[in-house]
Amino acid sequence: MENAEKIHEQLTRRPFRPFWVHTTGGNQIRVERPDWFLEVPDSGGEFAVFGDQGYALLNYRDVSSLIVVEVLSPPATNGEVT
Repeated sequence: MENAEKIHEQLTRRPFRPFWVHTTGGNQIRVERPDWFLEVPDSGGEFAVFGDQGYALLNYRDVSSLIVVEVLSPPATNGEVT
C-alpha cells in the first residue's frame, strides 16, 4: 500500500509538519497532529483523522497518491538581517 506508507512516513517525521490527505473523490483532509490519526485494527485499511471540527473515517484505497505537506514558516527575526 503505497499511500499507507506515505502517510506513515509523514506521521513519523520530526519535527512533525501538518499535511493534507487527498481522496479520490476530491476531498482534502488535514492531519494536524500525529496523535489525531488512528488506524482501525483488522479493518482492511480504515483510519480516522480527528480535528477541531470532528473526524473523517477513510480507507487507504480511497486516498489519492497526493499528500501535501505544509511548509513551516521561518522564525521571526525581529528585523535582524544576517
